[in-house]
Amino acid sequence: MPADLPLADPFRRLTPVTVDAVGRSEAGGVETETHFWERTARGWHVVFVALLLISIGVALNDNDASSRAKTGAVLVLVGWGAWYLPTWARFWAGRGRWLGPIYVAGMVPLCLAALSLLPSTSIMLFVAIAQIYATIDRLRYATAVVVLLFTGFGLALLVRGAGAEVFVGLGFSALFSAVLGAWIGGIISQSQQRAEWIMQLRDTREQLAEVSHERGMLAERERLSGDIHDTLAQGFTSIVMLLEAADAEIGADDVAARRHLTLARSTARENLAEARTLVAALSPAGLADGSLIDALHRLAGRCADELQLHAAMSVTGDPRRLPSATEVVLLRAAQESLANVRKHAGAAHVDVHLDYGAETARLSVRDDGCGFAPAGAEGFGLAGMRARAEQVGGCLRVDSAVGGGTTIELRVPV
Repeated sequence: MPADLPLADPFRRLTPVTVDAVGRSEAGGVETETHFWERTARGWHVVFVALLLISIGVALNDNDASSRAKTGAVLVLVGWGAWYLPTWARFWAGRGRWLGPIYVAGMVPLCLAALSLLPSTSIMLFVAIAQIYATIDRLRYATAVVVLLFTGFGLALLVRGAGAEVFVGLGFSALFSAVLGAWIGGIISQSQQRAEWIMQLRDTREQLAEVSHERGMLAERERLSGDIHDTLAQGFTSIVMLLEAADAEIGADDVAARRHLTLARSTARENLAEARTLVAALSPAGLADGSLIDALHRLAGRCADELQLHAAMSVTGDPRRLPSATEVVLLRAAQESLANVRKHAGAAHVDVHLDYGAETARLSVRDDGCGFAPAGAEGFGLAGMRARAEQVGGCLRVDSAVGGGTTIELRVPV
């Protein structure tokens, strides 16, 4: 362990984390990491007072010491207790970091004085060493103070007539204290580091959750925009076209105008159903009351009625219920393809074909209209169909040429 290992700061508060040793605030149950020494401060106060009283009792009952030495030792121990209250106790209460070093500066001479007067009070070394390691930030500085304390105790014993061999025992004690202090300091340092890692992981988890939430909102927004484009926008376009056609034929051909108004009313009702479905976040209205094949038949029939063209719907393979997401993609592709026929193609014939294969379902919409150059004509509708197909693992193919009609083919796995 490096000699300048920083011991944990007793007043350091980490950002709220979820760890075992935590203190809960009264407001909202927020968890905050507190330092080891702070969590055990009350216990150390009890230990100090207990050892101080024991040492005073030992001093008063030391038959080998003179009354003068007993009195002096008791006064020094009482002075130590009096010094403890305004400094070290307040230091742990968080009322001034500078009080810790001041306490150690006064405690070491008091401890040495008590040991010099009565070596039997050496039990106080236990609490003194703990306080030194708990107060001084750097391990090497704390160890130096501990060595100084043992050296002073050894010199006091030499003055009292002890042999030089006393330094051997005190040296082992000082070494043991340093090793124990380093070990405890390392444990506390690792605990703080682990708490910081937990804090960072928690922050990272919150950031990932926020990013995931934002991506989910974006995906939902894109889905809704696609649904609105494929249903409501196209329906409103049809309604506008039908009303314009009806307006042009009023007075000239009332029967045709009435037919256009009837189609506009029907389209408006379907749009209303789609709007309610979008709000309720359910399956498309076209699939709510029937199968995909029924919905495609209705789409082809409505296109034929609106444009007065020939629209055919055919099915091959083994018709069956597909996953809901797959059916939605196929239905939206058919809606968008027929909407493009309605707005752009000028076609006389449209063929809608649905093939149920063993592994894929294939939808194709073919018209004999004016066609276009696919390389430069992919707008929101085609891009939306392609994105929907990719969401379910499918692919979209557009085959068109100016004057040669258009074929849109969508393949999705089943």
